[in-house]
Order: sequence, then C-alpha cells, then structure tokens
Amino acid sequence: MKIIKLDAIDSTNSYLKKLLNKESLDDLTVVVSKHQTQGKGRNGKVWVNKHSLNLAFSIYKRFSNFDIDKKFMLNVISSISVSETLKKYNLCDLTVKWPNDIMAGNKKISGILIENNIIGNRIKYSVIGIGININQSEFKNLPNATSIFIETGKLNSVERLTNELQKTLEKNFDKFKTNEDELLNIYNSLLYGKNEISNFLTNNTSKLQGEIIKVTKNGKITIKELNQQFSKYADSEIKLII
Repeated sequence: MKIIKLDAIDSTNSYLKKLLNKESLDDLTVVVSKHQTQGKGRNGKVWVNKHSLNLAFSIYKRFSNFDIDKKFMLNVISSISVSETLKKYNLCDLTVKWPNDIMAGNKKISGILIENNIIGNRIKYSVIGIGININQSEFKNLPNATSIFIETGKLNSVERLTNELQKTLEKNFDKFKTNEDELLNIYNSLLYGKNEISNFLTNNTSKLQGEIIKVTKNGKITIKELNQQFSKYADSEIKLII
C-alpha cells in the first residue's frame, strides 16, 4: 500500500483525482497532507484543517464489479473504519451521525466525503476523503467540533493514525466481499441518536420529530414519527438537527 505525503495542497481528494487522470495507481493508494487550503466536506462545505495538527486523508479504491445501488455501503465501510480506528485512542461515546459524520459525544470529530467514478450502473473507483481532528486544541466559530486532544488531553501521532486507518479500511473492504450484512449491522449499532427522539428538518423546511430506528442498505434512514408512523428518508430529503 502506497502513501503519498504532501506538505500542503488545496484538497487531497482533488489531488488524487488529478493524479488518476495522469497515471495508474495501486489499489488503496493514500494521499495525506499536513495542510489543506480548500478541504472539502459534504454538500459543498469547507473542512477546516490546521497545519500538521489534523489528518487530511484520501484513499483510492478500485472496483471490478460494484453496483451503484450499493454505493451507500461505501459510507458504511468508511464510517466503521474511522470509528474502529478512533476507538484505539480512548475516546468515549463514538457514534456515526447519519450518513457519515463521526461524533465524540455530541461533537463532530471526523467527516467523510466520497466521490465516485461511475460508468453505466457500476462504480469504477471511489476517492474517499477523510478528515480527522487529532491535535487541534480549539475550533473558533465551530462549537460542535472536537478533537482527540480536546477529548483525551493527549497529543497523538498523525502518521500512526494514518497507517492504522489505511489498514482498517483494507480490512473492512475485504470483509465487504463476504459480510455485507454484518457491516450494515455494525453501522446501525453505531448510529447517533438511535432509539431516541430526535429533531429533523426536511428539505421543504418542515420540522419533524421522531425516533431513529435504522438505516437501510440503500442509505435511507427509518424514523418512527410521533404518530407511530414509520417513514424512510434519503439524506437529500432530511437533516438531523443537533
């Protein structure tokens, strides 16, 4: 497994995608950078990365026959891998806020951005970007953000965490070949707010209250509403409010 280390870049995802247009890369090639000037989050949001304090990580995953209908499993694999890696750092109450934010308590410690290259109804390859807050001590204007250092009071090696995350991703991609349902069950066991009454905002700005039950294989969240009705929503249709 190859790791490309950079000092500064606009975005590790963008760098890796440009590299793929120029040359053939080994499966599970990783790009990491000490600093990102234009780190990307989901839905066009910016991922803030302080120089050398946090992990800016992108991994290339090649597929031979990956049906686009299973694309949410990439979120499952990535979220579980980050959670399993972070558990080694004595963090309490690690959960996955659907679809793929990693939470420590009620604060976000990691985010994931997945970009797929699709031909027909198959995913040819994915570039999975992962940001993890490691040694940053404060987040101005980001009250819902945290880091390993804030949670534990300990500084940690970014390089060590990089290697652990790469190995864990490889393990879970291997597991996906034979234990797809097991991975989804693990993901559901990690759901933030599961079996609790939570507040949501739909894409037409209506407010909704309900209990998170599970997430399906195609990525829809199942909510038991206050009227006891069960409803399913895609992540483009509803947002969990913290």
